[in-house]
Amino acid sequence: RVLDSRTGAVVVGASVKVAGSAQGAVVGADGRFAFAVPSLPVSIEASLLGYRTQEVDVYEAPAQPLAIYLVEDLNALDEVVVVGYGAARKSEITGSIASVKTAELQQTPIVSIDQGLAGRASGVQVTQTSGMPGAVATIRVRGSSSLQGGNEPLYVIDGFPVYSGGGFGSTGGKVQLSGLSTINPSDVESIEILKDASATAIYGARAANGVVLITTKSGKKGQDNIAFESNFGFSTVSRKIDLLDAQEYAALVNEAYIYDGGSGAPFYSASEMDEIAKLGRGTDWQDEIFRTGISQSYQLTFSGGDEKSQYALSGSYLNQQGIIIASGFERYSARLNLNRQISKTFAVGAHLSASQTENDAAATDTGGGDGVITGALKMNPIQPIYANPLTGVYTQVNTPGVQIPNPVATAKEQKFRNAASRILGDAYVQWEIFENLTLKSGFGADIFYNKANLYTPSTIYQANGQARAEVSVRKTLSWLNENTLTWDKILGDHALNVLGGFTVQRNDAEMVMASSSSFVNDVMESNSLGAGSVYNKPESGDVQWSLLSYLARASYTLKRKYLLSASARVDGSSRFGSNNKYGFFPSASAGWKISEEPFWEALKAAVSTLKIRGSYGVTGNTEIGVYESLATLGTSSWVIGNSQVTGFYPDKMPNPDLKWERTAQLDFGIDAGFLNNRIRLTADYYRKKTSDLLYNVAITSVSGYSSMLKNIGSLQNTGYEFSVESSNLTGKLAWSTAFNIALNENKVLELGGEDYKEMPISDDHLKTGSIRRLVVGQPVGVIYGYRFDGIFQNEAEAAQQTASPSPIGVGLRRYRSLNGDDKVDANNDREILGNTNPKLFGGLTNTFAYKGAELAVFLQYSYGNKIFNYNAIELEMPTGGQNVYAALRDRWTPENPSNIYPRASTNRAVLVSDRLVEDGSYLKLKSLSLSYNFPICKKYIRGIRAYVTGQNLIT
Repeated sequence: RVLDSRTGAVVVGASVKVAGSAQGAVVGADGRFAFAVPSLPVSIEASLLGYRTQEVDVYEAPAQPLAIYLVEDLNALDEVVVVGYGAARKSEITGSIASVKTAELQQTPIVSIDQGLAGRASGVQVTQTSGMPGAVATIRVRGSSSLQGGNEPLYVIDGFPVYSGGGFGSTGGKVQLSGLSTINPSDVESIEILKDASATAIYGARAANGVVLITTKSGKKGQDNIAFESNFGFSTVSRKIDLLDAQEYAALVNEAYIYDGGSGAPFYSASEMDEIAKLGRGTDWQDEIFRTGISQSYQLTFSGGDEKSQYALSGSYLNQQGIIIASGFERYSARLNLNRQISKTFAVGAHLSASQTENDAAATDTGGGDGVITGALKMNPIQPIYANPLTGVYTQVNTPGVQIPNPVATAKEQKFRNAASRILGDAYVQWEIFENLTLKSGFGADIFYNKANLYTPSTIYQANGQARAEVSVRKTLSWLNENTLTWDKILGDHALNVLGGFTVQRNDAEMVMASSSSFVNDVMESNSLGAGSVYNKPESGDVQWSLLSYLARASYTLKRKYLLSASARVDGSSRFGSNNKYGFFPSASAGWKISEEPFWEALKAAVSTLKIRGSYGVTGNTEIGVYESLATLGTSSWVIGNSQVTGFYPDKMPNPDLKWERTAQLDFGIDAGFLNNRIRLTADYYRKKTSDLLYNVAITSVSGYSSMLKNIGSLQNTGYEFSVESSNLTGKLAWSTAFNIALNENKVLELGGEDYKEMPISDDHLKTGSIRRLVVGQPVGVIYGYRFDGIFQNEAEAAQQTASPSPIGVGLRRYRSLNGDDKVDANNDREILGNTNPKLFGGLTNTFAYKGAELAVFLQYSYGNKIFNYNAIELEMPTGGQNVYAALRDRWTPENPSNIYPRASTNRAVLVSDRLVEDGSYLKLKSLSLSYNFPICKKYIRGIRAYVTGQNLIT
């Protein structure tokens, strides 16, 4: 028999034959075929337009009739895609949904799914915030919609909603681990990104930033399969930053001390300069912290099934070393997916995944001079790694100037390990109560346990002579119950699908942290806090949130060409004020398949398919933290009499009117296919407005508080998205192309009646001006500051400027007086310096195939965004207090009157200016993959694929 792999229905008219010959038969109305074969073994080939050709090897006469399952050809027929709480044919969808092919993601090994989405879908901007293995990526779907709430999309893994947000689990620095790093990307079957309100409103209060649906692999009806895959790779630093060497740095230090007339100038005596000359370039701190990182992974998968049961079982191991010494990421994971048709009307299923991850990381990104990379860039190249190489005693800290810990000592000796265990799973029952009426009820849980150990030995600078150990534990349990009732009916030209249901989700999180210091030795590290003689103040916490939801959706199709859909969700959240606990989030959409009209027949040779669609809806954002609407208490200590006592005090102004950020979105789209669908185009225009923005606003101090969280304003994102797929060549030599581009304009519309709000930062050397500002009429977080105006070349120029936040003098930086009064001040002489949002971004993939060989070339690009270069703040500051860019060899001197780089000076003042703002546009060869499928047809080995791939090869 020949059956449809998805529905189990017979496939009438399929052609079945002996592979490579004309001998065969056509499948009859009962789905059966029969013909004689000359001998065994033999390969039987089944094919039909709209399905992928399937080959089955027969080694001996089967005891039961042979069953061949055909899979729909997604290029020839309507692709079936996952939508919220169901599935639908892509041609009948009226919302904006982007599908990411998992085959593309798996061309290049990745640790977490979010990293692999960059450039793959139009309107989805992915920023890799760190090169640390397993680090979270920042994802924006159609721009940022919130100022203080979450801006990351909601992930739904096999139906279970998970908000990854800024990541989870400390890495010893600012960057968090990705919440998706516990999921093995090789287990993923499909990824759909829901973008407009029609597609996302079914997720209501958590859908304002888009929804990413991740479906893991399940077994297919037919032959059982065993698959093994493995890869081994290495990674290196593509380019180091060019800095001054030991001799050049010594000259800079002396110059700075002499110019400022400091006592004891110059810092290095003539004899010391002679000794420094013998060092040559000195210590290259970048070479000392970077290494070639080795990665390896292995996966074994068992899958298959019959008409009643399907299964998929996999286990995998990943180990990735970071390019910084002592950093790495390790993951063990297992997954089991089961489906069982118990009777004609009753089915059950389950998804279960378990993982254990361990992240070893030095303080690579803590900032403030403690980070390993920061230290390697700024550390004095004259100083050696070890003060005493024989005893292994490290050079402790940068001298002279800024106190920068030895980065090699930090990386090697400061022990940080973040271990996470996670179980994510669900089970469901499905009952067809009556024909076309189905009840589905499921229960799932996400259990997460995270333990972080940090130990700072007494031998490095950060310990200040006293070893310190810290252990923190976080446990999270999130459970979900979902119940839906679906009626799916076709009556002649009419097709109606109605969904209704309710869901309950609750999240409980506990944490505890303890630390102690002053250990006798470093033997036990953080495994025995009691061995420290000084016990520090412990911390603990316990928070909960819950969500109660009611949802409904109706989809109507007339003659498979007129499409209508509407959905609504009511969400009740514990996070919001007592006056606004519930929110209503509706949407409606319509579509017209013009190419199905009789008048289009004459144009079908050129334009094979054409559908227009439109939608409007409202979604919300619940990611504001917990207890933000309540009057909470903080603890502190006071001395009463001769005793220290602990008490409570109000630390937050309550706001019972705190309500949802609401995002209303309008979308118009076109889906078209040209030349028998060899070229496929999707285009969208959208406008989404977010109102009731949450922001901490200043309030009068007589209240006892400095700020209060309120709903104060609105912002808007407007944009265009285009994606094109084409089958350029078919046959033995095949060539396909996929291209996407997105343009998004972000604008602040209103800020509670104010024209702007500052977004301050904490860096001490930038207290003279914040970097980012919210300005009505401008994008969120534009870079704001002074205009760099060269270098004061003589006393006359210096005397012309009468006031400035920056020192005035020959050879020092000059900033422009915008109002022409020869004074530079924060109120009158700062302006917008750049927009960090790109004007356009996207990706381009070309895939070439010849027989068993395949070459895939993936380019990713971004254009029109500005970057504030934090490195340049310090590395263009020739103070002699830390190393600087090699370009500062060309700094100002009387003999070399540079108009870019100032003279050496121990003064560390610097203003935020356009000198530190750079073009962030780029084109990147994101991945290049060459593979070969060996033509093997044996009893036990059905296929072998070998490949070599590279990432980030050219930028």
